[in-house]
Amino acid sequence: MSGVELTDRGLVVDREPNRLDELAIGFSETLSGLDIDHAFVAGYVAILAGRSRSTEDIDVFIERCSAERIDELVAELKKEGYWGPEMPLSETYGNLSTGTNIWVAPDGEMTPHLEVKFPSDEFDDASLANTVDAHVGGHTIPIGPLELQIAYKLSLGSRTDLEDAAHLYTLFGETLSRPRLEVWVERLDVEDRYERLTNA
Repeated sequence: MSGVELTDRGLVVDREPNRLDELAIGFSETLSGLDIDHAFVAGYVAILAGRSRSTEDIDVFIERCSAERIDELVAELKKEGYWGPEMPLSETYGNLSTGTNIWVAPDGEMTPHLEVKFPSDEFDDASLANTVDAHVGGHTIPIGPLELQIAYKLSLGSRTDLEDAAHLYTLFGETLSRPRLEVWVERLDVEDRYERLTNA
């Protein structure tokens, strides 16, 4: 039986990495090799924490970089066998700098893929600035803080998002920082949904 727990080391995931994890781990290693800060967020965090649902993409924020650094990243990705299923990787900087997400996947594959983006608001910035280590299969990847992930999922409000929030809250309710969670709930203006979540 695999288990997931939030400890002072971060999120410890006791199972073999799946395809999504392997994609995240490989991409994270490439970014770390180039010293580019990044954070995996959103649905992938819920899946990493054991929620069983399908997804085609892994959302990841990377720090805002110069065109030169993005070109270095693109060269490295091509060397390591990645491509852009939606548009050529050579257009990465232009797209990221105008707020368009970039898809990155292993050569020839469409799914699963990484959806790479620059942070676009204070919540994205906070995910990058306050990452938590997630440990899976002997590897470590940075994920956005769980308190913010829960509040952000509540703000998105679709059924899947609310279920992701409920999964994370139910699993980690005891170990989360309640004050931090409530700050994000207030900032994202989702007190009513939070109240339903905590009283469920």
